[in-house]
Amino acid sequence: MTAMLPALSVLFAVFAAAVPWGLPADATFILPLVVVMMVFCWRALPGTALPPYLAMLLGLLTDLTSGGPLGFWALMCLIAATAGGRAPSLTDGRDVRRLWLVWTGVASLAAAIGWLLASLYFLRWIDWWPIAFGALASVVLFPVVLHGVLWIRRGRLLPERTALYRRWT
Repeated sequence: MTAMLPALSVLFAVFAAAVPWGLPADATFILPLVVVMMVFCWRALPGTALPPYLAMLLGLLTDLTSGGPLGFWALMCLIAATAGGRAPSLTDGRDVRRLWLVWTGVASLAAAIGWLLASLYFLRWIDWWPIAFGALASVVLFPVVLHGVLWIRRGRLLPERTALYRRWT
């Protein structure tokens, strides 16, 4: 069951992102970015098994449930899975702030690529600020999602501080 835990939690987030929460149309970029953020967090944690192809398939399911263009969120999840897989070498596994900084870069890259792809899809320049707002909101929500993923992984609400990040093995 623990090997399936990352995929099941991201699958739950995919279906939660598909629910109409009554958000304004400009804020609809935030919920699927939580899925992308969870993929990044699971891939950045040592000892978890969430292969990039599974992350891409979960992104494709996000595309299907959100009604967006096919492949858009799949590409974002693939970018996050690749960056999350490389994050341990960038953060040394000890500092949450460095991981947060890496996520800031990934969210900025995903927002820029997303804006360019959305503009290409509609064959016109679309408004950039809803996408930028979503990326900024994901940066602010990163510690909440990271601690949620750690809670799912450990099965406790308050893990001890030394157990958050151990040395990468």
